[in-house]
Amino acid sequence: MHVAQLIGNKRELEDVMTDASFHGRESNIPALLVFGVVGLMGAATLGLAFAPHSAEAIPSFARQTGQPCASCHTAFPELTPFGRRFKLGGYTMGGGMSIEEAPPIAAMLLPTFTKTKVQQDSPPTNPDGYPIAHTNDNFVMQQVSLFYGGQIYGNLGAFVQGTYDKASQHTYLDNTDIRYADTTQIGGIDVLYGLDVNNGPTVQDVWNTTPAWGFPYVASTLAPAFAPPGTQIESGFGGRSVGTGAYVFLKDMLYLEASAYNNLSKGELNAIGQPCANNSDFVQNAQAWAAQYYQPNQPYSIACPSNSLASASPYWRVALEPSWGDHTLMIGAFGFYPQVLPGRVMGYGVDSYRDIGFDAQYQYINDVHALTLKVSRISETQNLQATFAQGVAGQAINALGIVNAFGLPPLTGNASSNPTNSLTSFKASAAYVWDHTISGTVGYFSVRGTADGTLYGNALLGLSGPSAYGSPDGKGLIFDIAYMPFSKGSPGLYPWANAKIGLSYTHYLQLYGGTTNFDGLGTYYNGSSWRSHTATDNDTLFLYTWIAF
Repeated sequence: MHVAQLIGNKRELEDVMTDASFHGRESNIPALLVFGVVGLMGAATLGLAFAPHSAEAIPSFARQTGQPCASCHTAFPELTPFGRRFKLGGYTMGGGMSIEEAPPIAAMLLPTFTKTKVQQDSPPTNPDGYPIAHTNDNFVMQQVSLFYGGQIYGNLGAFVQGTYDKASQHTYLDNTDIRYADTTQIGGIDVLYGLDVNNGPTVQDVWNTTPAWGFPYVASTLAPAFAPPGTQIESGFGGRSVGTGAYVFLKDMLYLEASAYNNLSKGELNAIGQPCANNSDFVQNAQAWAAQYYQPNQPYSIACPSNSLASASPYWRVALEPSWGDHTLMIGAFGFYPQVLPGRVMGYGVDSYRDIGFDAQYQYINDVHALTLKVSRISETQNLQATFAQGVAGQAINALGIVNAFGLPPLTGNASSNPTNSLTSFKASAAYVWDHTISGTVGYFSVRGTADGTLYGNALLGLSGPSAYGSPDGKGLIFDIAYMPFSKGSPGLYPWANAKIGLSYTHYLQLYGGTTNFDGLGTYYNGSSWRSHTATDNDTLFLYTWIAF
């Protein structure tokens, strides 16, 4: 249904949002106090972690609002106009059960099955990961999550997710978004405004065109390791940073936001479930440290996730969303400017990135049919001062035979052939949902960028890496079909239960600049046959079931 049809008309929707403490001015907490609470959250750099593409529609929202899941979602987690305004309003809209009647707690299970076109070279796991993964045909309870979703108090609300990942066998703080929102009028214009704390660029966004919430909404964690590289805003700092910012939504149409992201220390990453083998900065070679303190063949995780933010990194977002009848159109742009310390190695300067994205989304929603068209393009410029310097230093270390106190070459982090590079990511998708029950989606993705033999590999020059040509270029198609039996309400004693049974297929058209033998390693024996690495060999069939309760 269109957002106006949910209540009767657009004016009534605004009245209900106000009366239900969605943006009520008569808050139970003075505005200044709540602003102070949210500001303190940001100043303390809450330990927040993020796992890409683990977005959910959770029953606690349905209990709080008294609305079925179909009010906020087409095919969850894809949002309707109503769902976007629920999130912008701080997850505080009422109309259903109170916190005293039903605490805003929910849970989710994600059992999955993954099959690749050709079996993988080795089981898709890491030394301390899923112990029984196979080279193909993997069943796994991929994810178990617990949520706090809804109003905290007054105009303060949150979406907080804790997740156990069976494939990597660790528990961590997942998608997290805490916000305060209210409304006012300025010069006769209705203004919704808010403050937000989140754990990764675009986690706070309400459109499904940005990286944190874009299609595909769920993907296998046991799929092949070969995949095109991503821009910093897509894969760089989700879960390893904390962002604080402010936003306004003017006249129910124009959205403006400014935020800044700061780094999390190794200790904070450890505390929230991100694996860090050692927190002592003076130990430069993690493998050598592990060899000294661990028994032979004992599993361990080396160091922390590779890079860190060197300073506060700005993020901005603008979007215009007019609507008419059953139609809604969004045209927007966003930007992220991280200063990065590659490998967390000091002494080589920092890398500077500029990510600029343009996106658009069209939705047609009525009682039976829902059509969503999305497109986004992210252009990234890379000033790789530190990465290039580390590459030069690494060459000198190898040439001169320099070793550290452990008798091994000092850790220099990353390396690149070029001091500057570029990367462009493009995604488009079309989704149709019939009667809030059956959904079908087709998506296209592509990545292209500057050739860099050291960064991506070049077999002709004897440089190892996933590409035979030094190219990051890749593209492919994703097909997804799903059945959602409870979007209009679950029968029985627990009407808020939700489920989505889906089948997804990813078809790779190109990987790292090639289609056949794209890594230049030639023919190899993968345990069942002799072959070379071909893009289509990584095609992945993924069967999943989201169960939320």
